[in-house]
This record gives sequence, C-alpha cells and structure tokens, in this order.
Amino acid sequence: MIVSVKGNEQVTKMLNDWYIEIRARHVGKAHNLKLEIDQKIHNIEEDQNLLLYYALLDFRHQYMLDSLSIGKDSFDKVDSLGVPADQFLQYYYHFFKAIHSNITGDFTCAKEHYNQAELLLKHIPDEIEHAEFYFKLSTFHYHIYKPLAAIKEATKAKDIFKKHAGYETNIGLCDNLIGLACTHLKQFEEAEEHFITAINTFKKSGEEKNITFVRHNLGLMYSGQNLSELAIRYLSEVIQELPKDYKAIFIKAREHMKIGESKETSNLIVKGLDICKELKNEEYEHHFLILEKLNQKVAADELEKTIKTGISYFNKEDLHEYVQEYAKKLAVLFHQENNRSKASDYFYLSHQAEEQNFEKEALK
Repeated sequence: MIVSVKGNEQVTKMLNDWYIEIRARHVGKAHNLKLEIDQKIHNIEEDQNLLLYYALLDFRHQYMLDSLSIGKDSFDKVDSLGVPADQFLQYYYHFFKAIHSNITGDFTCAKEHYNQAELLLKHIPDEIEHAEFYFKLSTFHYHIYKPLAAIKEATKAKDIFKKHAGYETNIGLCDNLIGLACTHLKQFEEAEEHFITAINTFKKSGEEKNITFVRHNLGLMYSGQNLSELAIRYLSEVIQELPKDYKAIFIKAREHMKIGESKETSNLIVKGLDICKELKNEEYEHHFLILEKLNQKVAADELEKTIKTGISYFNKEDLHEYVQEYAKKLAVLFHQENNRSKASDYFYLSHQAEEQNFEKEALK
C-alpha cells in the first residue's frame, strides 16, 4: 500500500495502482487506470485528501507522458488544495513539488522540497519508492551541475530496480542519467557505453520515445566534443519526433552558430523562445536570449546587458557553471575590444564562479 485514505477504499486502491504503473513507466496501463478513475473521482468531491492524491498523480502522469509540456502553472491545481496533514501525502506533495520545480528551473525551490521529501521518506516502507526518489534526486543533482552526486544516486536507484521484476524501463533511465553525468565530466567513452546500454534496454520493449531521449543526449555528448555536424544530425531527428524539446532546440541552435549558420540559429532561437515563454521556463529563456546576442555578434556592452540579467538568475539558482561560462565569453569579447578593465572584471567573475562550482561539488 502506498497511501491510505479512509473511506472510498475502492478509489484509493485504484489511485495506488495508478501510481504503481506510473512509477514503472507502464504508459498503457497507467492510461487505462486513469480513464477508470476519472469516471469515479467526481463523485467524492467532499474527500479533500483523495482529491489531493488524485491531483498529485494527475500531475505525475502528465510528467511521465510529456515532461517537456510541464510549465510553471502545471502544479497550480495541487497547490490550490494546500499542503496535506497526512504524512504519506505530505511526502508525495514535497516530492512532486520538487520534480515540478526542477523541470521549470526553480532549483532553489526544488532543493527545499527534495529536502522535505527526504525527511519523510523514512516513513515510506516501499523499497521501489526509495529507488524512485533516488532517481529523481539524481536528475536534480545533474541539473545543478553535481555530476558525481548524480551518478551516486542513480546507481543506488538502479541497484534497487534491478532486484525487482517489471522495472526494466527504470533501469534504462538510470543508465541514461549516468551517461549524462559522465558527459558532464567529459568521460565520453563511459557516457557512450551507458547511452548504448539504455538504448538496448528500451529497444527490447519498443520504447521509441525513450530511445529519442537518449539520442538527444548523444547529440549533447557530441556537442561537448565540438562534433557539430554529428550533434546536429542527432538533434534534428529528436526535434522531428519531439518538436517542443526546447533543450534539443537550444543545443542544435548553438551548434549551427559554431559552424557559422547564423540564419538557422536565429530561426531556432525564435522557436525556442516561443516555447519557453509559453511554459514560463525562465532558465532557458535566458539561455536563448544570450545565444541570440552571441549569434548577432553584438558589441560587448550590448551583450553585457543580457548576460548580466542571466547571471542574476543563475546566481539565485546556484547555477555557477553558467555564470562561469557566460562571464568568460563576455570577458573574451571585452578583451578583443581592448577594454582591459571590464575583461579583467569578467575573467575574475568567471574564476569566482568556477571556485563556487568546485566547492559545491566537493562538499557532497
């Protein structure tokens, strides 16, 4: 049993079963259960705990189906029902709130809710739920540039999933995530091994969408090696399958800029910005706006305005790696324009961000 809600035991059991299928990434079974539940849930409007549980799982179901569709408003229904008093529901509230905050770029909020969920996890006897938590925590660590912590948590999750039948998809997702962390560490050979292992896992069950996500990450890996044409080839296939994959659009745009294809870069930036504005994704709005100025080859003073706005956001979210990257780009441009004073300022800012990033990784 995952959550116990007194009264309406039949619906409670259906909700528990729904989450088990969501957690195992059994899309078809989860969809069928949702259809059954949707016919019954409107008859129990007086049961606030049950309605909250449904709202939480409805969010989690949508995240499973299409995480790229999740925007700032996607958790509003849950938040409108308030933080539950029930201990189990509190855990899921904080856990899913952390997942939502992570995907929308509010990493400070995500950290707070992951911490709250972790404190409550000890009351959850289900080992698979522990694995699920470690997996999503690994995703968070990857996004805030803590690749070693990401590998540690993903490996813990994978080891648990391997002990249970029916969680092959989860195992493949863990390999994919470990591959991403290895990419960040520039361990490209190890990254490729994990990506190929993940693809082979997904091929066995015909999971084309998950294979597409891994191909996205292969594109990212090739981008990190400045193999722009190979990266573009992979990312083009991804965007064809997932036209709103703003992360793939951003990486592809950046690769086109690297090889001097400014018009294609510009077209992709417009597309990416439209998607991010619709989702209210502040993080990638900053990335696209900075890339737009870099692609336009503007003067350092103009680029500085856009980068300073971005740096303010990245500092707030402890994304020091981006501060390091963009401050360095600005420093180089000021140096090329013979503005030695500002070049020095931004080289030092980049150095400070590098030190902060090192401390963040070293502490945990």
